[in-house]
Amino acid sequence: MATPTLLERHPLLVHLSPEQLEGIARTGEIESYNPGEAIVVEGSLGDALFLILSGQVAVHRGAQTFATLANGEFFGEMSLVEPAPRSASVTAMSATFLFRLPHDQLRRMITEDSSASSVLLVQIVKTLSDRLRRANQMLSSVDLLADWLAGSMV
Repeated sequence: MATPTLLERHPLLVHLSPEQLEGIARTGEIESYNPGEAIVVEGSLGDALFLILSGQVAVHRGAQTFATLANGEFFGEMSLVEPAPRSASVTAMSATFLFRLPHDQLRRMITEDSSASSVLLVQIVKTLSDRLRRANQMLSSVDLLADWLAGSMV
């Protein structure tokens, strides 16, 4: 079982009270992975949220990596809505320690502690908004490059 002290530094959890951290620590579990080891596989049931406590992971489909995540980040947030097939695989790039929050435990916490769930959901939405903003910037850069390349070929 994770200790609240171990979790209190994770950005997703920093705004929770000590009692709320203790409750979350009881609902999840620490998992460790070696470099190259699969954490989740595309198409498998997405039934947990993972907080990266240390290490680095790659989010990918086959050989195409979409994102690299490290300490203080998380993945599997769609499992908050409902368990559904994973949209990508996640593989450890280094020795990695994660805190796994199962979907059922998250749903129970949302029902029992609306204050803690509000804090978590706001932090998750902020992170998703930032990820979307970065993806939009990347797509905009690709469009500009494509326009430039098209103009230079004329």
